[in-house]
Formats: sequence, C-alpha cells, structure tokens
Amino acid sequence: MQEFALYHFRKPQTLLDHTGQDAKEKAMASLVQYTKAPIQESLLSLSEEDANRQAVESFRVLMQFMGDQSKPRGKDEMELLYDLLRLCREKENLRDEIYCQVIKQVTGHPQPEHCARGWNFLSLLTGFFPPSATLMPYVTKFLQDLGPSQELAQSSQEHLQRTVKYGGRLRLPSPGETQALLKGQGVRSLLIHLPGGMDYKTNIRTFTVAVEVLEEVCQQMGITDPQEVQEFALFLIKKEGELVRPLWPHEYLNSVMDQDISLHSRRLSWETPLHFDNPTYITTHYLQVLRDYLQGKLLVSPKAGARLARLAALQHRSKAQEDHLLERDLQTYLPKPVQSQVNMSAIRNLTDQELRQLPVCSPQEAQISFLEAVSQLPLFGYTVYVVLRVSQLALPGPSLLGLNRQHLILMDPYSQKRCHSIALKDLHRLHLLSPLESKGPPGLELNYGSAESPQTIWFELPKAQELKDTIAFLLDSSLVPN
Repeated sequence: MQEFALYHFRKPQTLLDHTGQDAKEKAMASLVQYTKAPIQESLLSLSEEDANRQAVESFRVLMQFMGDQSKPRGKDEMELLYDLLRLCREKENLRDEIYCQVIKQVTGHPQPEHCARGWNFLSLLTGFFPPSATLMPYVTKFLQDLGPSQELAQSSQEHLQRTVKYGGRLRLPSPGETQALLKGQGVRSLLIHLPGGMDYKTNIRTFTVAVEVLEEVCQQMGITDPQEVQEFALFLIKKEGELVRPLWPHEYLNSVMDQDISLHSRRLSWETPLHFDNPTYITTHYLQVLRDYLQGKLLVSPKAGARLARLAALQHRSKAQEDHLLERDLQTYLPKPVQSQVNMSAIRNLTDQELRQLPVCSPQEAQISFLEAVSQLPLFGYTVYVVLRVSQLALPGPSLLGLNRQHLILMDPYSQKRCHSIALKDLHRLHLLSPLESKGPPGLELNYGSAESPQTIWFELPKAQELKDTIAFLLDSSLVPN
C-alpha cells in the first residue's frame, strides 16, 4: 500500500520536508497507518471539491463507527455503517478513497476492539463494491499478507474474489441482517424445495450467490459436470405464486430472500442424457416429470390406452405397492386432461395386465422405467405453459407452449400437432401485455425474425411474467451455448 500511496496519495508537506532516507520512509509509512486525528483533506488526489469534502466526512464517519470518535447524538453503529455503504453505492469515484481510509485505520491501530470494527467494515466493503483496477492489486496483496494472522483479512479476501467473479452485491443488507452481521452472525439456514415435496436444507452467508447453492443441490444428486449444472435453476416464488421467476446464477441470495419468498430447484433443460447412478437424482427427476405428466403437460392421447396403462403400472410399482390396484388409485395415475376421456374399466384391465407382466423391480427401478418411457413423449424436455389464446392462430381451445434452450414450440393438445416454432436466437424483444379483459390473464408479445422479415406474435396466458423471465434467463449468454 505504501507504493500505491507514493503514486496516488496527496503528498503532505511533512513528507516533502524530510531529507533523510529513514525520515522519508517513516513519513511514507505514516500515510497508510492509523491516525487518531481526522483527516483535513482526501487521501487520494480528488479533483472535485465536493468529492474532497465527502471524503473528509466519510473518514469522520469511519472513525465514529470504529469507536475512535464519539457517535453523533441519535445515531448508532448500524446507521453509521449504512452511511458508509450508501456513499460507496452512490459515489463510485469515492470507493478507492474509502478503501484506502479503512486500510489506513486498521494498520497499526492500538486498540484491538476498535480495529476489529474496521476489519468488519472492510470485510463488508469487499463483498459489495470492488476497488478500481488500479487499486485492486494493492488491496489484494494487503489482504494476502495479513491473511495468515487475521481471520477477517481472509474473509475480506474471499469476499473480494467473489465480488470480482459475481459483480458485487449492490442491494444493501436489511436492518435485521446488518444487526446480525455486527454481532458476527453472518450465517443463516435456507430451505430449498425440490420436486415432489422434498426439501434440502443448507446454510448461506452474506455473499452467497444462487449458483453456489445450485451446485450444492446438484452435488446431492451426483451432478458435478458444470454443463449439466447449468441445466438446473433456482426459482423464486413469492407468496402463493404471485411472482415466479428463475434466479440469475450471480444473484446474491440475501438480496432476494424475504419472509414470503421460497426457493425451488427445478431442471430447466434436458440436453445432458439421463443417467441413473444416484438415488436422489432418480427420485428428484421422477417427481418433477411425474408432476408435469399428471398435469397433462407431456401430451398423451386418451386413445393411447397401452401407454397410459404402462405408465400407471410403473407409478404403482414406484410406491412399492402390491399388484392389486384399486380404481381410486388408477384415477390418480392418469393425466388430469384424459381422466374424463378414457374408459376406466378398459384402462384398469390393461394396467392389471401390465402389473402381471412387469418383472419384479424395486421402486427406484420402476421410477427409472417411468422416466425412460415418458422421455418418448412429444413435450418431454420442455418447460410447458398453458396458453389460452394466440394471435394469428385459430385453435379450438387452450394450447401448450413448450420452452427449451433452443426454441419455443406451440402444440395443439387435441391433434398433438406442432402449430408454431420460434428459435430463441431469433427473438429480439419480449413485451408484457396488460389483460385484454377485466380480470383476464396478461399476455406476452414476442418480436422475432430477420430484419427483412420481422414477425410478431402474442400469447395470452396466466403465467406470462414467468414465461418472459424464463425466456430471458435461457437467452442469457452464460447459459446459451455458442
């Protein structure tokens, strides 16, 4: 830091007055060491007078936060911390100055308790805002040198590396989180909801991002390939589905979590071939696919009695049930849209026949067979939305929109024919539309095609916002392959 100070700090007269080498070195060291007196001008050479004034004020606030000066009446350390972080957020040109100020004040501080508060602030600062490219190597070296002896230097270094990688946490912590941080309680538990009602409990820290938790969830399923991890997403669900959207990989979880928000893990792409080498993997995939199947999102014709019967038999075996099948059980094994369109007696006879013919297998083997059978259905591998109306297309009723990383397709569930297809790479603009009717569902307008032949289409569906967010997520350069 002395080298940085030599080139970028203001040169005080006391330094210029020293002629001896030892005296100069001592004066140089003092530039980046604790001082009990507030500074009268910024440490760095700031050209704007307003910035210089704010730098002097930030140093005074830092001293108050660390306990080196008395706090203003009516302000506690949490408010002082907020003042410093808010200034860094709003004034990017002061971030290097504030980095230099706190590094100066924790270097050679005579009171360990006060020094620890300075380190607490630096640990937070490195997680929110990076220094400039000019200052970065000096801050990194400073933290590396102190890391072996100073735990908060290690955490500051980790936070800085995370900020460089993920961009920094821009949303300031809530009062409750700040209070916990000041007490040294930077860890909180988090529940991730998996398909089928399963849950995974983990711990997150102040600067944990979505992709880190997603990687942890995937590890539980035996998934370590980064390409396959990218096929999963954490979905944020607010209240009872008021808001549903995938979290961006670099989103800081503590910035989005609230009392009425839950996180759900879901497979969003299915390009990697299925592999059944982990029990948690098998069950998680089975339950996600089963939910879509029973909701009628995978398109099975009510005329496909043999297929419906086989899938019903495999569901029955996956529950470790005996071959005896009750009619009320059979009803729960069929997709909702076809339940009223099939001859239940005929389906039951076919299912009984399937159960007799199926070889003896464990519940997990039955789940694997179910996944292999369902993977042949038209909309397997797509995230499916029910669309009520479509511009330009006269369909007899609601249609199914399937979305994956390459394209979105529109299927007529009655004829099971593809009505429309749009490559995601051809999309130019997504625009949310207000409901056409009072209390009706919203819409989503898509602009796509070439410059010579621009196209527009809109869909009316209850989950228009979720569809818009999911398309944007899939279009992100970090997820779409070259």
